[in-house]
Amino acid sequence: MNRIKFGMIATGMAVLLAPSMGCVSRDEYLRTKFSNDTASSRASGLENELADERSKNHELRNQVETLQREKETLAALADNLKAENSRLNATNRDLLAKMDEMLRKGIPNAIDVVEVKLPPELDRALQDFAARYPQAVEYDSKRGLVRWKSDLTFALGSDQLRDDAKAALAEFARIVQSSAASGFEVVIAGHTDNVPIRSSAARFPSNWHLSCYRAIAVMNAMHEYGCDYAKMGCLGYGEWRPREPNPAKGGSERNRRVEVFLVSSKSPIPSAPGGSEVMINDAPSASPRPSSHQ
Repeated sequence: MNRIKFGMIATGMAVLLAPSMGCVSRDEYLRTKFSNDTASSRASGLENELADERSKNHELRNQVETLQREKETLAALADNLKAENSRLNATNRDLLAKMDEMLRKGIPNAIDVVEVKLPPELDRALQDFAARYPQAVEYDSKRGLVRWKSDLTFALGSDQLRDDAKAALAEFARIVQSSAASGFEVVIAGHTDNVPIRSSAARFPSNWHLSCYRAIAVMNAMHEYGCDYAKMGCLGYGEWRPREPNPAKGGSERNRRVEVFLVSSKSPIPSAPGGSEVMINDAPSASPRPSSHQ
């Protein structure tokens, strides 16, 4: 009887425990399935992210290649520009050298400056005169030339003689009237640089006007100091007979000048009746075209 009861009790407990054991297996299954689903979803998301990164990487590679090609193109352009700049610099140097050579020797068909042999007494008088006024004048005995610096002779853009230049002109006029200069005539040539005329443009519309008026002003002053008009003549070259190339800005002081030449009476000044023309230029001529510069 007891054995029967024990067996019945064991069987009952087994029946009662069976559902519990079944529930534990199901929970584990569900947890495992959830984990697998989550991992699969995460893997799918990572695959998508990897695909996006690969696409971005491919796009960046394309951009890098494009930039590299642009860099190579710019480098080639820079090399071409550098070569062109070198060529232009060489051409510019060659042109400047040719210009300097033209200024020294004169262009073809230009008439050279006539060399004048001044009497020793007259030559010494002019040398002494230039030595007393070294800031205002230069003397060239081979050309019989006294060169007056315009900046010290005239105000900017004006044909009015400065007061401190008149005393020197008066002394020069006395030398020209001396017996040593009796066989010579006077030719006065005005020159400017290429700086634009502004303050006096209405009176002097071009460099030629200003250079001519300045030459006339010197001639008139010399006449006031006793020189005969019949022995004097005037020329104006404007900016077209520079002693040196004018810079891009500011002009050149050496090109702003009035030159007074003593020429032999046997070779009259240009346009004198029956006389031969005398070139009194110390630089090559340029195309005869007026301009509004000073």
